[in-house]
Amino acid sequence: MANFILGVRLHDYGQGTPDELFGKVAADGFAAVQLAYKKCVPGVTQYSDVTPQLVADTVAAGQRHKIQVGVLGTYVELAIDDEAVRARNAADFKSQLAVCKALNAGCIGTETTNMALQPAGTSRERAQYLLCKSLESILPEAERLGVTVGIEPVSYHSMNTPEATRHILDTMQSPALKVIFDAGNLLTADAVHDQARLWDRVGDLLGDKIVAVHFKGEAFDEKGKPISTSLEDSVIDFDSAFAMLRTLPQTLPVLREEAVPARAATDTAIMRQYFV
Repeated sequence: MANFILGVRLHDYGQGTPDELFGKVAADGFAAVQLAYKKCVPGVTQYSDVTPQLVADTVAAGQRHKIQVGVLGTYVELAIDDEAVRARNAADFKSQLAVCKALNAGCIGTETTNMALQPAGTSRERAQYLLCKSLESILPEAERLGVTVGIEPVSYHSMNTPEATRHILDTMQSPALKVIFDAGNLLTADAVHDQARLWDRVGDLLGDKIVAVHFKGEAFDEKGKPISTSLEDSVIDFDSAFAMLRTLPQTLPVLREEAVPARAATDTAIMRQYFV
């Protein structure tokens, strides 16, 4: 049975030093975070601003507040159909592998590029090829450092289904490549009433590769577009999603996304009920 660690996306708590932010999330009962330096630490505007001192301060803060970094969030477009931009993004991502190692983070994560950001005419097949091209430059160094790269499928991105994600994993054949599972990002409006089958596909195809879980509320508007909700108003079938996750043997940080700190007590109670 999986061992779940209650966590939260750190920049939902605003900006501050790692010590300040870790103190806040620890006080609210969280034990893990998704850390994206550029989104939460003032003065970090590019990846070169993530200095060894900042990393050392983060490690010390984690020890002080008993917070682990489940995901080092590195927001870059690895499948963008612009070679100069794609190569620069891959280099930025690669530059953070050593940071992930120093933090002893569970993984360094990224989504796989919204198809709406692509130039007109870029096919999903082309975008997946570009994603693999980026990973080809990243994964050897990740393997050398012993760092895990977590890629996150999203229904409107290049890697959009459990099957597409399995295809990327099989193509790359790297022990360093794993998956971040976000039920809200994989769910589509037409699957709302048949979610158990979708989550079983995730388990069958990706279960042993899941390295972290995102947890958020979601519904769909009249056009089928996803919209954020509270956890209470979500249409996500967390029961069946966690029925699948509980069968896995690994330890998994479950990270609340779009957290509202004032609602932390309510959210953590809702999250914990699915852990057992």
